[in-house]
Amino acid sequence: MSLNKVKHVIKRVDRVLRGFLFRFRTTKSGSHLQVSGSHIISKCSNTKLIIGNRVMLYDKVNFYLDQPGAEIIIGDCTYINRRTEVMSKASVTIGKSCAISWDVVISDTDYHEIVGTSSTKPIVIGDEVWIGCKSTILKGVTIGNGAVVAAGSVVTKDVEPYSLVGGIPAKVIKRNIRWT
Repeated sequence: MSLNKVKHVIKRVDRVLRGFLFRFRTTKSGSHLQVSGSHIISKCSNTKLIIGNRVMLYDKVNFYLDQPGAEIIIGDCTYINRRTEVMSKASVTIGKSCAISWDVVISDTDYHEIVGTSSTKPIVIGDEVWIGCKSTILKGVTIGNGAVVAAGSVVTKDVEPYSLVGGIPAKVIKRNIRWT
């Protein structure tokens, strides 16, 4: 066995062991969770962090459940890359087989309230969604299945399934797309 293969096997075993230990910090975790590096999970009482099967969390993926009743749900076969933060005061749902890049912020709250407005609204990210690096997903957004959010985008409104959005604020660039 080559040195590179040995290193790869050691890295994978480390991620699986970290995933096994990480489960104890969640409400529920599926099988084959892989975790690398360190993470922050900040929770109030009566919150839920639910992670599906075959999820991969890279270094410094942080979760903030900042109000009783808040929940974060991550579907099967999703991976979340480095330094991504998911913040919930209500509900953030991420579908299955999603690819979330590094430095992404997903927040269902403004953390401050303007009189006459709601500072918190649930976020739903569909299945097979690709979110590019340094993107921000704001409260009340639903991203449809198969959609792609271009790097550096700020998503303030719903995204149609199988569409590519980008910019600040994010706008539709192309419809009927597929990614692999």
